Amino acid sequence: MELEWIKEKISRLVKAQCQLFGLSLWGIEFAPGAGKRRGLLRIYVDAPHGVNVDQCARLSRELSVILDVEDIIPGSYNLEISSPGLDRIFFSPEQLTGYIGQKLKVKLINPIDNRRNFSGTLQEVKDNIFTIISDSGEKWQFDFADTQRVQLKFEFND
Repeated sequence: MELEWIKEKISRLVKAQCQLFGLSLWGIEFAPGAGKRRGLLRIYVDAPHGVNVDQCARLSRELSVILDVEDIIPGSYNLEISSPGLDRIFFSPEQLTGYIGQKLKVKLINPIDNRRNFSGTLQEVKDNIFTIISDSGEKWQFDFADTQRVQLKFEFND
């Protein structure tokens, strides 16, 4: 439960800072350190016309100071600021709605028919439920809460 509290507190701080820079928070990945291993806080930000390296570096400098002052994260950690990229990870079902017709890779928490990994074209998103159709025509429906990772499968056009 402490991990969720940390992510929620970080999320509030990051959202406020993103607004100042004209960015939006896409998602947060946090893995606390263990023993001598440093933790990792990865923050994905986006903007209507994309994000550049200078924006990420500036946000990183500002957030480093704020996170040090707030002292939310126990132990040492590395902070990474990034755009979601072409093979973006989805952190909520709402984020999927803009990607209808594009290919996804889905990894489930618990297997269905002895499978945890699926890929296909996103067909529909309703509330927490989304539907993909595989290249072979199989139709799969998933509850976003049952997924471990949902990621865009970017493909270059010939």
